[in-house]
Parts: sequence; C-alpha cells; structure tokens
Amino acid sequence: MKNLLPFMTGLAHQKYQKAEDGIKDAFYSGCSHWYIDGSLHTDMVINWSDERIENMRQMIEKYLCKPIFHGNFKAPLASDVTTFSTAAIAYVKQEIDLCARLNCPLIIHGGAIVEPRAVLLAKRLGLKNFLQALEELSVYADSKQVDIYLENLSNYKYYRPFHYLFTNFDEYVYIFDNISCMNNVFFFFDIGHSNVGNQDTLQVFKKFHERIKGISLSNNNGQQDQHLPIGCGDLDYKQIVTAIIECNWKGLIAFETRGIDTQSSVHQLEDIYLQVKEINEPS
Repeated sequence: MKNLLPFMTGLAHQKYQKAEDGIKDAFYSGCSHWYIDGSLHTDMVINWSDERIENMRQMIEKYLCKPIFHGNFKAPLASDVTTFSTAAIAYVKQEIDLCARLNCPLIIHGGAIVEPRAVLLAKRLGLKNFLQALEELSVYADSKQVDIYLENLSNYKYYRPFHYLFTNFDEYVYIFDNISCMNNVFFFFDIGHSNVGNQDTLQVFKKFHERIKGISLSNNNGQQDQHLPIGCGDLDYKQIVTAIIECNWKGLIAFETRGIDTQSSVHQLEDIYLQVKEINEPS
C-alpha cells in the first residue's frame, strides 16, 4: 500500500496489540512496519526473554514487517526531579538494548511532571534534565547502532494534575537547537498530539521537516487526544498534505486512528492528496 502516496516510504498502524499479534495484523493490512508498544504491560522491556526475542526475530523474517519500538511514554526523562530522570535513563537503556536485538528504532517521549507548585520552574528543570538524558542516551544508542525518534506529547493546559514535556514549538526549538550534533536522534512528529493545546502544527512541520523521520496521523477537537480518523476533527489535513508536498518531505506514515482499518485510513489520505494535487496543478 505504500506505493499509493509518493511521500510515504513506509506504513504502520498503531493498534495497541501484543507484538506477536501486531505483526500479523500489520502484514495482512499491507503495512511495512508495526509498533511494538512498550507502554503495554505485555510488551514492556522487562517482559522480553531471550526466547521471546528469538521468536520475534523469526516472525520478522517470516512476515518481512519491520518493528518500531514505541518506548514507554511514562518514563519521566523530563522530570524536574533529577533522581527520577536518572532512573528513567536506566530504563530507556534497557529499551535500547532490546531495539538493538530486534534491529529497530526506539520512540521516546519526555514524560510528565506531576502537580508542580511552580509550573514554569518545573518545566525549565524538566527540559534541562530531558536534554541531559538525550545526550547520554544518544551516545549509548549510537554504540548499539539504534536510532532514537523523539515523539511529542499533547499540550494539555487545563484541569490536569500533570504537565507533559516536549509538547510545543518553543520546547522543540530548545531541544533540537541543543542536539544538532546528535546524528542518530530524529523527530517522530505526532500530528494529533500537536493539535492538542497548540495552533502551530504547520509551523512545526515546516520548521523541523528535515529532522522528521515519520509522522503519526490522527485527528481531534484540539482539547483531547481522541485518535479520530483524519477526516474528522479540527485539523485540516489538506493544509498538512500541502505542506508535505511543498517541503518535498518523504518518510514513514503511521496511523494512530481508532475505529477505522488501515486500508480505509490510507485511502482517506490518498483522497486528500489527490484533491490537493488537483488544486495545485496548472490548468
């Protein structure tokens, strides 16, 4: 299915399945990749024995479907408490070790700070710790020949007892300006997350498109991460596809949409692409 769109070099669909079920579903859905979700209890890094890893390697060879390890987003790499951030680094190193054995990249997140009394100070400390964590993790991952994909989380602003980090334009600039020399660290841009609490998704994509390895597609109302099909919600995917074409971007497309199958999601995106192409073609 990846040949339907000129900018899609690979296709994945996140369905929150145990890894052994996910690879089969991905294969029969025409995907080139699938997510191993390290946030699921079944697939957390501590639940991978040598026997299971070997079995998974055989399944990858059989189905010719490549894994992307979606690291546990609860790991507080960007905690304002340095002790917690340090513990998270040790945990993520275990995920890197697993990725090295499965020959796949690792998606990591900033995580959250919980009920800070001084929010701005806690965020500054959290981002500093996140940057230091990335410096250490990049070196470690490079020694294992593993690429790191940074995924942005939703920028919830109201009525929540926590704050995610790495959620908005200024935070992306801070991180990427300070890791420019890390050749194995990329951006995995979750467009659905970007729409929550922000109005700068196009600006982010245009600014960082050269660093973006893949994009995760879904839609929502701008207040909650609803994982709606791309044709539903506040995001105008015609504008997003136009930006993709204008930037001549190519990369992995991952759908994190619920209540719709992979083929239907791809066809929705194809329809939008054809509409944009028709509008922009000279008459």
